[in-house]
Amino acid sequence: MVFEIILIYGLVEFYYSSIEAELNRSAQSIVYNYNQYLNNYELYKDAKVLLEYIPGNTVAQVQIIDDRGVLLADSIEPSMEGMELNYYDINMALSGKQSIWKGKISQTGEPVFSVSWPITSPDSEKVIGVVRVITTLSDVNEILKNHIIILVSLGFCIVFLIFLTGLALTNTIISPVKEITSAAKTMAQGRFDVRVSKRYNDEIGELGDTLNYMAQEVSNHQKMKNDFIASISHELRTPLTSIMGWIITINSGDIDSKEELREGLDIIEKESKRLAVLVDELLDFSKFDAGVITLRRSTVNLGELLSYIKRQMEPRAVRKGITITIDVDEELPWIDADENRLKQVFINIIDNSFKFTQKGGYIDIIGRKKESSVLIRIEDNGCGIPKENIPKVKQRFFKGDSLVSGSGLGLAICDEIIKLHNGELNIESTVGKGTTVDVILPVQLEI
Repeated sequence: MVFEIILIYGLVEFYYSSIEAELNRSAQSIVYNYNQYLNNYELYKDAKVLLEYIPGNTVAQVQIIDDRGVLLADSIEPSMEGMELNYYDINMALSGKQSIWKGKISQTGEPVFSVSWPITSPDSEKVIGVVRVITTLSDVNEILKNHIIILVSLGFCIVFLIFLTGLALTNTIISPVKEITSAAKTMAQGRFDVRVSKRYNDEIGELGDTLNYMAQEVSNHQKMKNDFIASISHELRTPLTSIMGWIITINSGDIDSKEELREGLDIIEKESKRLAVLVDELLDFSKFDAGVITLRRSTVNLGELLSYIKRQMEPRAVRKGITITIDVDEELPWIDADENRLKQVFINIIDNSFKFTQKGGYIDIIGRKKESSVLIRIEDNGCGIPKENIPKVKQRFFKGDSLVSGSGLGLAICDEIIKLHNGELNIESTVGKGTTVDVILPVQLEI
């Protein structure tokens, strides 16, 4: 609107300035001709002669006025000759100054624009009269009125278009933001099934995609957590059922032989150890989740540690008909690490290999010295892991489609332990061919 007002003001000024310039040219021409050709004549006698010097393209009314303000000659209304005129521009011209005047004629009320130039005596520079050029403003004002109506109408159209554009922008920006806000509030209440619709490929659309991704990840995490709770409940209930069953049998005195009693006690011992492992995993998970786990570092001989683990696992390998081998560089460096935690990692990985490797298979333990790290590789030729599950096996609670028992926390805890050692745990696997797990540890201390 401000621009429109400025434009209208500029348009009016342009028209009036053009009129003023044209009237000034006509008045100047008449005064010049008087000074050149008629200055020896008396103005009051030859005023009408001066009208003959009006430029041919002048359509305005020209008046010649004497030094008393009396109209001597008029190009359009001769009947007014002899009248005394009292207008601002005439009075200013009689004082020796060029002047303009815009106003209305008192008799008719017609709007006019006039310029007045003084006529001076050539010998004394005394003002002896005035040349006044007048034009009506009726036609110009009508043109300006039409232009202003067009500009105002155009302004309203522009404002209306801006309003429609703003309304459209509101729908494209505010509405998606409101939808995202509503979805976020719903998610804050624990409902992660809600999704934000993507309307445009812009920053808001990207924000909606991010919110949807977050909701999906939280939903997946909750599902894994619920599956974990159901699984761990089953894992705890199964050994407890066996233990309670044998304790009741022993207490009832229904044991007929020492062999049967020994079998029952063996089952109680194995299931108790299984329970202890589950409880340890839960405790580790709780510590890692709270961020309070600490490492008890010492100087660790990796070669000896891996050999010890291999010897520990050999009886199990014999029972299952699996070949377990070790191939470690003689110059494998010692490292600064938590020996018990590393043992936990390697035993957990090898335990998984036992679970998924059939009779006649193999498990290889390999240790290699790299430039600034140590590579521990555990390979097997078990059933392998589906490609789509490999990125998930280190996630907490993930168990895949296997029917093998477990908490789904083992590899997640192992990965956390290796990260605390500033190392990496990488897994590669092919279904039907086997799995390779690489543990890379930085060499922080060599002896």
